[in-house]
Amino acid sequence: MGNPREPLTFETTYHIYNHAVGDDKFFREEGNYYLFLNRFIKYILPVTELLAFNLIPNHFHFVIRIKSFKQLETIFREKIALRKCRPSNKLDEMGIVEKLVNEQFSHCFNSYAQSYNKRYNRFGSLFKESFQRKVIDSEEYLRSVICYVHNNAIHHGLVDDALKWKYSSFPDLFSSCPTIINRMEVIDIFDNLENLVYVHKQSVELSLMEFCAELMD
Repeated sequence: MGNPREPLTFETTYHIYNHAVGDDKFFREEGNYYLFLNRFIKYILPVTELLAFNLIPNHFHFVIRIKSFKQLETIFREKIALRKCRPSNKLDEMGIVEKLVNEQFSHCFNSYAQSYNKRYNRFGSLFKESFQRKVIDSEEYLRSVICYVHNNAIHHGLVDDALKWKYSSFPDLFSSCPTIINRMEVIDIFDNLENLVYVHKQSVELSLMEFCAELMD
């Protein structure tokens, strides 16, 4: 289980995810997926590097790395200056930037929820809780999480091949078209594209074996 109170630290990699409240869905139709990604691009992508994502009807997964303090300081220069002028603000510059990063995530999810509720004449919270986040602290764990995220649609019985699920970053790894993920970095994490495919397939088979073992216990 992730920790919604885990601080978002500069140059740290995270697996972030959340689930829709109750039996509701985040994404009821194709346009919802693209609207959510547009909100992500607007609010979260400027402050992170994106390594993987997958949007499932009732939940989402992202693998992101928070940018460096220097990069964020440049992005938020004007906002930092304004906040430093507030007598009530007791945070130092790093604290201000950290807070601004967290606000970008809130803006993204709140903006999408408001548009979604308006579109479907819906009221109340859309997200189960504050988004969960887990620190990814090793390259081995990073490979494992990327595989898990890309194979998520298979795990939920939506497709039998990760390439068939278009609301994921996995197909982008095999394309030369522009993408919001750091394509070459992800491929390098697995050494090359051939090994990336192999490890992803092994991950699916291992998950199936673990599932069968649980049924037999």
